[in-house]
Amino acid sequence: MIKKNFLTGDYVIFSPERVKRPQLIAEKEIIDLANNCPFCLANKNMIQDRYLYEAFNNEIRVIQNKYPIVKEQKDFFGIHQVIVDTKEHNKRLHNFSDEHIFYLMKTIKDCMENFYNDKRLRYVQFFKNQGYIAGASQPHSHWQILGVPVLPRKQEKIVQAFKQYELKMKSCYLCDLNLYNLKIEENDYFISFCPEDSIYFYEINIIPKNHILSIKYLNDEQLKQLAKILKNSIKRLNYIFKNLDYNICLFNCLREEDEHHFFFQIVPRLGNFGGYEISTGMFVNSILPYEASKNLKNAHIL
Repeated sequence: MIKKNFLTGDYVIFSPERVKRPQLIAEKEIIDLANNCPFCLANKNMIQDRYLYEAFNNEIRVIQNKYPIVKEQKDFFGIHQVIVDTKEHNKRLHNFSDEHIFYLMKTIKDCMENFYNDKRLRYVQFFKNQGYIAGASQPHSHWQILGVPVLPRKQEKIVQAFKQYELKMKSCYLCDLNLYNLKIEENDYFISFCPEDSIYFYEINIIPKNHILSIKYLNDEQLKQLAKILKNSIKRLNYIFKNLDYNICLFNCLREEDEHHFFFQIVPRLGNFGGYEISTGMFVNSILPYEASKNLKNAHIL
């Protein structure tokens, strides 16, 4: 079965037989030495700049990225920061307390508001790389914030898809989704589900139930419920796949002309892309979204 992803226009081939392939290549080991970690409080002398933001008794700290993708320069202005989200070197997101992850969501909201105020930026991406396969160079849990003066091509496609749908249907694509058999969990304000056109294996999306354009508009109660459903999503994935590497991305437009219903995307990194994906731009997903959502919903996370 083949589907076209509505938001990006990418094609995905669902091939359940692929999941039966033998995996004989071991994951590359990563050096995990707390005494050399710049994100541990004991080694804060390794960070040259002051903390830009602190929360939850210094558990959460925002710093400039020492090795930025973009810098504050004339020809291509950009800002690249890091959110260190825990003091504990080996603590993972799904083990955070509810209060801890609430303050993390509050930090992301506050940082987003700061970026909104910089008119030189067109787009800001919040993302988390958890583990070596997901692209993390530091094992200590952290997020990254990257602001650039252009709208990236993928975001252009997403914005256009939302706008075209709204023009045709007079409503929002995410508000109109029929999530029957795809829903994993919901609370008063948010729903987690596996999109029917999931590009990635066990991909989870989290969306506000109401039409909310940015995380900056959430109040504390909404942030608490977002924190809970995000934590539970990672716990569900880790119940099925132990010590999983994954990426979390926040799709939240910065400027009014680009705004759309915001959402989080969680991408488990269960194997890297192969030659087919690289050569064609098409993706292969070895589990049907209905089966993935059912397995995640039935995961014992309490």
